[in-house]
Amino acid sequence: MSPKPKKKSLIARTEDGSPVVEVFGMETEGDKLIMDCKALDSMRMDVVVSIEDVARGLAVVNKKAVFAFAKQLPGALRKQKKLAKQQAQEAGSS
Repeated sequence: MSPKPKKKSLIARTEDGSPVVEVFGMETEGDKLIMDCKALDSMRMDVVVSIEDVARGLAVVNKKAVFAFAKQLPGALRKQKKLAKQQAQEAGSS
């Protein structure tokens, strides 16, 4: 029996690679962003961020860092797509 495939997620890690938070999904509810998360690789929870929270905390956001990071996304997406295609081809030839 083959192992169950891991659910797609976004993982934030510590410098040593340990997962801090894993996000499985996001949706909006009115003026709130609801994230389905797992904290510290064990506690599943909904994390709620309101637009007021973002407005109050915007001063801590380094906008240059956010935009520099976001500019790397297209290349990372192309790399991920290529890797997924290679893995599918390898699985098909096995």
